Amino acid sequence: MPVSAATAARRARAASGLVALSLGAHALLSLPACEPREAATAAAKAPAPGERAPAAITLLYTTDEHGWLLPTAEEGMVLGGAAEMLAVWRSREGHCAGPAPGTPSRLPPSPACQDPSTLALSGGDNWTGPAISSYFMGAPMADAMARMGYAASAFGNHEFDFGRDAFLQNRTRSRATYLAANLRVTDPGLSAFALPSFAVFERRGLRIGVVGLATARTREAAAASRFEGIDFQGEEAALSRAIPEAWRAEPDALVLVAHQCQDVLEPILARHPEWRLSFVGAGHCHRRAELRVDGVPLVNPGWRLRSYARVSLEIDPRRPLQSRVVSASTEVVDVAHPEGAPAAPPDGALATAAAGWQRALDAALGEQIGYSRDGMERDSAEIQRWIAGAWREQLGVDLAILNKDGIRQAVPRGPITKATVFSVLPFDNKLVICSLQGSDILETLRHSDAVLVGLSPSAGGRYVLYDGRLLDEERRYTVATIDFLYYGGDGFRFQAQDPSPRWTGLDWRAPVIAWTKALGTSSSAPLDARFR
Repeated sequence: MPVSAATAARRARAASGLVALSLGAHALLSLPACEPREAATAAAKAPAPGERAPAAITLLYTTDEHGWLLPTAEEGMVLGGAAEMLAVWRSREGHCAGPAPGTPSRLPPSPACQDPSTLALSGGDNWTGPAISSYFMGAPMADAMARMGYAASAFGNHEFDFGRDAFLQNRTRSRATYLAANLRVTDPGLSAFALPSFAVFERRGLRIGVVGLATARTREAAAASRFEGIDFQGEEAALSRAIPEAWRAEPDALVLVAHQCQDVLEPILARHPEWRLSFVGAGHCHRRAELRVDGVPLVNPGWRLRSYARVSLEIDPRRPLQSRVVSASTEVVDVAHPEGAPAAPPDGALATAAAGWQRALDAALGEQIGYSRDGMERDSAEIQRWIAGAWREQLGVDLAILNKDGIRQAVPRGPITKATVFSVLPFDNKLVICSLQGSDILETLRHSDAVLVGLSPSAGGRYVLYDGRLLDEERRYTVATIDFLYYGGDGFRFQAQDPSPRWTGLDWRAPVIAWTKALGTSSSAPLDARFR
């Protein structure tokens, strides 16, 4: 279900007064002042090769940023951060930043940006993550993307998490071109969501073609109802059509940014050396990888803006089409430094904007509702019992079921605020109560991503409920879950098992906040100790 108008209005009001929040400032899609001319159709032709000189172009590739604007501290290291990454791009790569949030979009470019040599690209899933982005429906991350000068992004499966309208607004704010060779709009009324398969960007007088790809499983990996009227073709078939189209635009180099795992892309690339790609950026699965497939770099730099792929392309436009890239070298660069050690100053404009969003978040969700002494890891049994246990207790059901991947980050040590819950559970899911037979529950238990709370294994291969009753395969039980899973997300079958559930209308975070607050935990009686 999309975010309601009331929810959107409430979140927008919470951020009133912040720089760059007004959508009116970005009503027209415009490029940063130092952004070179772009041609997104095959009709645009390059100048004659003899008129242009060889040059080196640097691609800066990230993926699955998921709204991680701020750096995080782990095991003595400070990792990532949008302002921190932009500072590295500017000092190390000579990258040209976009305008600061809240400033006019068209300013005279600085001398260094008259002829930039870098191209910033993303593999998609840009803004759903910590509360500083998710609570404001992705707007803070979209503003950060504009400042960081992203030229294009693949379409990720979480791009519609805050509804279709929010995607259009964030796309405008980000100033990035979204690409998806396999996205097909089947409803004529949704023409605004038709995305180009590729775009061509000019750097140093050279033309870089960028093809974009979404995962063919976008509808299964997000709330399917948000994609009514939109279909996703298989990856290989879509690329077999789009890549020849892109070459007809006569780029000097052609690269692919894909919201798909390297494990899926590798065999596809191996079957198609005729595509003559110079770089492929993978994403979606959050696993770092540096591969070569028949000489083509295939890189996933990891997620959360902690690292980026630096791709150096040596291009000679005097050579024949499809053979102008003389060399392509890659490096994954980590944005990290030891805690307490001197570090390069972050980009000031982006750091200032992030601080403003943080103040607005603190005002809206800063109330402390509990305390964790040791923290709870993202994949821990403790965090699962906390979330699903709150549903079971607050809704008075027999069992609660959620998916492991719905939990997006750990609970840190110290005070737990409402913002903590929004960061752990960033998606706008609603709770639904199903009536399931014991046999249905056992089937769900075998799902690799399922978390069941209120049920424990017993002797003889049986299962026992929290109150001591043995699970009876013929008996029906009340089960709380979320609408994403009910409608088949991640392959769950709740809709077939109970076609007439009870819709609560509750946001899935509400019982967690209410129950945590009611427990009254503190440093002397911490929350995490209750679940060990």
